[in-house]
Amino acid sequence: MGKQILYIISLVGLLLFSACSDSDNPTLSNETGEISFSVVDTTEVSNSTRASLDVDVNEFKVSLTRGNYSVFSNKRYGDIVGTSFLCAARPDYSLIAESCSEEEAESANDGWGQFRVAGKQAFAVVANQSTTVTVNCGLMSSSVNVELSDFVIDTNSTYSIEFHATDDLERSLTFDESNYSSKTAYFNVGESGRELSYTITLPTLKAPYTGTLALTSAKNYKLSVKVENEGSNETVTLGITVDGTLLEEKVLTEKINPYM
Repeated sequence: MGKQILYIISLVGLLLFSACSDSDNPTLSNETGEISFSVVDTTEVSNSTRASLDVDVNEFKVSLTRGNYSVFSNKRYGDIVGTSFLCAARPDYSLIAESCSEEEAESANDGWGQFRVAGKQAFAVVANQSTTVTVNCGLMSSSVNVELSDFVIDTNSTYSIEFHATDDLERSLTFDESNYSSKTAYFNVGESGRELSYTITLPTLKAPYTGTLALTSAKNYKLSVKVENEGSNETVTLGITVDGTLLEEKVLTEKINPYM
């Protein structure tokens, strides 16, 4: 039994090593270097004011490319950690590690999404050298919540705040009286940021209010709708906070009369 297990492990190791050598490609160098990979979760450091995301890097999927060629993809990191690979000496390698794909990050939880932790590292394989490539993975998505004051809830039998990314009109998420207190929406955000469009609908507003919100990655955004100077004439305001800090406050409409 012990010999059989050893044989299987040796066979897996052989397959992994041959994945990088790709001897059938005549354009590759005959020289090789040895590489191993280290995936590090940096979200707890970069988001020290939040609770840990509790991710397991061993469950991350890793993909290795050489130029435009895929050496391997979607390997479980826990299955290759501590393993060395012999690869052709080339300067154009890249390793990607991710807790889930971008598609999964926005399709999970019935379309409300989930956070995504990912990282990418470019590196070169140097002939006759052994190198450890470290990929630092950070939070690549942002979350959005809404909050409504008691007065808004009491004076409106229905209400909604609808969101969608301006580059993806097909994915629309709506917070309303049935879910606003329990739902969180997640959006993938790249290095250049991403823009959200939102529409606030209240019966006491003369017309729905629309606006845009610029997202940066690894942030939590909360849109709070409230009423100032409660009485016969009201002013509805929208407060936008990022990680608990007020970003801006907007007046949604001129005075309204909630008793009409």
